[in-house]
Amino acid sequence: MRYQVIFQFPEAYFPTLDDLIAFEAKLIASLPKTCDVDGYDTGSGTTNFFVYTDSPLAAFKNFRTYLGTNQVEKNLRVSYRDVDGDAYTNLWPFRDSRPFDIMYPKGVDPFSAKSKRSIPKRSPTGVSKLETPAADEWPTQ
Repeated sequence: MRYQVIFQFPEAYFPTLDDLIAFEAKLIASLPKTCDVDGYDTGSGTTNFFVYTDSPLAAFKNFRTYLGTNQVEKNLRVSYRDVDGDAYTNLWPFRDSRPFDIMYPKGVDPFSAKSKRSIPKRSPTGVSKLETPAADEWPTQ
């Protein structure tokens, strides 16, 4: 498989291990057979589910169709990268150019009110609203 898709939630989104495992089972059931769910990782304030696929956009669209409730999407970031690459491309929220990573530096919470994104009303010419390159790092304050 060519791409790794990461579905990222705040660590506190799943209060118990049973909730986490139940969500992973729902994720596996919602994705096409061409996707391979490789498990999850919890730490540094986030919970990440790793999916390998040749079509990240199709995996994301299936996820939204079956699991994309308003409650889930408010607490979700989705990004993908080449399996051998380091640069992430954000899929959700649309037009989100904030940096994406599996582990964030100490003091950086991608889900906090301070990190809210400013999303332009339109994507730049030639850029899909569905796929936005993630910035390399968080802006310094």
